[in-house]
Amino acid sequence: MSGRPKDVRNQEGAVALEFLMLFPFVVAMLYASAIYGIVFFSQYRLQNVVDRAVASALYVDRSAFQGEQMENAVVNRASQAMSGLLATLPGPLSNLEDGASSCAVEAVGGVEMLRCGVTYNYKENPIVPVMSFGLLGTFPPLPDTLEAEARAAF
Repeated sequence: MSGRPKDVRNQEGAVALEFLMLFPFVVAMLYASAIYGIVFFSQYRLQNVVDRAVASALYVDRSAFQGEQMENAVVNRASQAMSGLLATLPGPLSNLEDGASSCAVEAVGGVEMLRCGVTYNYKENPIVPVMSFGLLGTFPPLPDTLEAEARAAF
């Protein structure tokens, strides 16, 4: 008979069992936090592109254009800036589908506003792989699209 108390011998495998039961949850939380970090950073980068495109349009010389020419100049400048900025993004973010980004002038309460927006189809082109559990779905749950929009009065 060993010199160990009886209650210690009855608990020898408890720590190993607890580790085996909790380890998948710890790994899942780490994986999900890494995935969400990448997705949120991608959303931030898209929002930054749209914000900078709208800001660049505000530097159009207003004295050089009249009426509808001013609208066209503002939209063209914002669209060119957004195209150039999107091209600098890494990998899949720079390869947006046709019609995924646009700039247009719209009236809001009698004020002419420039609106630029970008939509990235995350469901069709995921940036990072997600785990699929068949009928249970995918992990971690992610949005179908990443959208960024900015507006400015001119």
